[in-house]
Amino acid sequence: MSFKSLLITPVKLLLTAFCFLQFALQVLWLGKVQLPRMLRPDARSQAAVTRVLQQVHHHVERFLGRVQSFGLVRFVYQGSPLAEACIVVANHPGLLDIIVILKDLPNAVCLYKSGTLDNPVLSPFVRVAGYIEGMDGTASANKRIIASCNERLQQGRHVVFFPEGTRSETATRMHTFRAAAFQSALKSAAAIQPVAIYCDPLILGKGQSWTVVARQDNVMTIRYLPAVTLAELPADRQTAVALGELVAGRIDAALREMQDQHGP
Repeated sequence: MSFKSLLITPVKLLLTAFCFLQFALQVLWLGKVQLPRMLRPDARSQAAVTRVLQQVHHHVERFLGRVQSFGLVRFVYQGSPLAEACIVVANHPGLLDIIVILKDLPNAVCLYKSGTLDNPVLSPFVRVAGYIEGMDGTASANKRIIASCNERLQQGRHVVFFPEGTRSETATRMHTFRAAAFQSALKSAAAIQPVAIYCDPLILGKGQSWTVVARQDNVMTIRYLPAVTLAELPADRQTAVALGELVAGRIDAALREMQDQHGP
């Protein structure tokens, strides 16, 4: 390690700790102070939901802006998200994935783990924002997700899926996609917008400590790809499995193209 690195790394560690601690405090403030105020007296109204989503978007933008301005991660956005309600399908290399998408899609909903409802800070937020409880391995859960997804699409909202179900193994090696997102697309006839998220080295990948952000040079590219529709498949192959394979192939091709552009 060079002398310059010996000086820079401790500073970046402090800045990284500051960013994540401040974001955690913002989430705590939102959940325990702002949210109860915003929800009185009309917790179920669309106006209340809009106020909550606006505050979340504000905190997300501040966090990402701070991380980039401190030189911890450089975010590169390519392409544009669809304006109309659709299903957004992305690979899942790290913990920042949903945050970078919410920056562009403040009205989006995503799936959350069932244990989130036991969190006194996050539970009120995910309920009010209309987020969808994720899979628990049962057929009834799959039906519930599809029904909830259709309802959110009819409300004009984007629905974000990370169909790997866990974080990717490497920058370009994805896990097999689960079917719920594509079954929802079949049921609703909604377009799917694939999103390829590329970061090599991984940023907050599975098993990585937050300190990795300070110990490496980080670039995260978020590429919005052209929409995929059922009409692209032959009539006899219009199934959730085939649709999932088509979307996974588009994301995989984009990831490998970005890998070639970045070099070894």
